[in-house]
Amino acid sequence: MSQRLLLLAIAGLACATALSGCLTPTVKPSPSRAVIEARGRAGTQAAACTTQALAAISPVDVGFGFDDAEIDPVGQRRLETAAHWLSCNPKTEVVILPDADNHGDAAHLRDLAQRRAQTVEARLRALGATTAVVRILPRGGADPLTTPHLVINAQGRGW
Repeated sequence: MSQRLLLLAIAGLACATALSGCLTPTVKPSPSRAVIEARGRAGTQAAACTTQALAAISPVDVGFGFDDAEIDPVGQRRLETAAHWLSCNPKTEVVILPDADNHGDAAHLRDLAQRRAQTVEARLRALGATTAVVRILPRGGADPLTTPHLVINAQGRGW
């Protein structure tokens, strides 16, 4: 009888252990602000095209840190605005005028200016300006276009 009682106690303990998981309270964390904002934007359409004139947006100044080819946050926002404008005006040509920081030899300055221009073009494409014709000029090159076009100055801080 004591062996049967021991088996019943073990079985009861096993059942109690198995069922204890059901009694554990669950916690549903509140969503973060980013999740709430993303849910709020779900199903909304992108902003419609405005009739903003080219002169109101061009030239676009895109800044870079010293001796760097990464676009600063202000430049990112300006490129977002330009890319949206270009998506609404896909036949407008773009000229990127790159520059460097005037520190280093000529080869380094040319290379830095070229990398900055390529970064600007890649970011424009990533932001949706996929159909725009983009011309990258050499550092110090003169703008060859005489027709209306969007000018982007890819420049450092100048010090």
